[in-house]
Amino acid sequence: MDLTKEAQLNMSVGHLIATWDIFSNKLAGTDFLNSLNEDEQRAIWALEDLFESTLLENGVSSRPATEWERLVQAAKLHVRTIHVDVLNLTAPPKTG
Repeated sequence: MDLTKEAQLNMSVGHLIATWDIFSNKLAGTDFLNSLNEDEQRAIWALEDLFESTLLENGVSSRPATEWERLVQAAKLHVRTIHVDVLNLTAPPKTG
């Protein structure tokens, strides 16, 4: 398998904002991130960099704190509308 082949990933800008906010403001510097090995940390940091550059390409850049917080809150509301497989699993039928 060619691990250098680039994969296409489609995400809404709102999903990107919410995820980037988690990476940069909630995950950074945590014990969890620090518990990862260097390769795992690098994978997270590279993804954060990719998200940040994609946000810039889509016209999302730094703004005053209150405006940014409103944008993040709107993104979080948007995320509630995204299909998530694990949330749509039904319990197996009861037997017996």
